[in-house]
Amino acid sequence: MAYSQGATVLAADPFGNNPKRPYLLLSNDHVPYGQEYIAAVITTTVRNEAIELTDTKFEQGQLPRTSYVSPWSILTLKDWMITHQPAKATDATVDEVRQEIETYIQTE
Repeated sequence: MAYSQGATVLAADPFGNNPKRPYLLLSNDHVPYGQEYIAAVITTTVRNEAIELTDTKFEQGQLPRTSYVSPWSILTLKDWMITHQPAKATDATVDEVRQEIETYIQTE
């Protein structure tokens, strides 16, 4: 895998109007096929349910604007879609997003 878990990357936006957008890579190196990543959308839109990416959420780098991870907006990125890695989130940040995702997929 070219990018590790927690990488904050810029990649093609398959669903939006922007050519590129940031994502937080959540998958580890156990994902089959090695060229794909499970990722959460990062946006600048403030939502109560989103996780704000403050300076303490990164172990290196940063994003140019205040940004938020949308744990309910998950997709698979292919390696070739990624163009740049401006930052890397902490393990605690990845774990926080994972825990929030569980609230959306656990059985009731």
